[in-house]
Amino acid sequence: IGSPELVRLTKAAFLELFDPARTSGESLRVFAEWLTTIVLANQSENVGYPITGAEARAAFRRSGNVTLPSVAHRLSVEMGNAPGDAKAKRWREVVGPVFHAIWPIDVELQTSSATFALTQLLRACGEAFSEAADIVVAFVRPDLEDHHTTVFSLAEEPEEFYGLAPAKILDLLVAVVGHARPASVYALRKALSKVESAEPALAETRQFQRLLTYAAP
Repeated sequence: IGSPELVRLTKAAFLELFDPARTSGESLRVFAEWLTTIVLANQSENVGYPITGAEARAAFRRSGNVTLPSVAHRLSVEMGNAPGDAKAKRWREVVGPVFHAIWPIDVELQTSSATFALTQLLRACGEAFSEAADIVVAFVRPDLEDHHTTVFSLAEEPEEFYGLAPAKILDLLVAVVGHARPASVYALRKALSKVESAEPALAETRQFQRLLTYAAP
């Protein structure tokens, strides 16, 4: 990314690039990862880059939803790099505060384009999953019809993941599936089976029973 002085000299021009009318989607996604990295470095190491979380969020709002998958992906990499016993600390002190600072809250910007990446972030949280889910699930939107790659990725997680917070994993599945066609969501039954194994009482809830109707045979 360069030194704080370099960022200071190029800051205005760099932030102006977050305009989909003048910058391609591919470039916007690259710049979004850079900008997220800058805010993470400030939060984790107090590097002193002269860009605030509020300025980053304004840039992401201006660029629309095209950059949000890259933002979530970069945050998931940061969580994934934390050792298992340090994930709660990394979420509370670095990734959680950065997510709060830079993620736009505009309803119209929350689309299915970021669903897989947001779920990837949660899957990387380990013991911090429950805390992170309290914040992140609210921004998850249903996967694209007939894709459901997010459900498949969740279904492939080990039993230990489902034991972290079964009720919140069920909430995540509800957000990801949305109102799919009956019997259309591949791997959902496998995910629900793991939820039930982790906390059998959840199988009697309305959420669980409704999701069963969407699960492919």
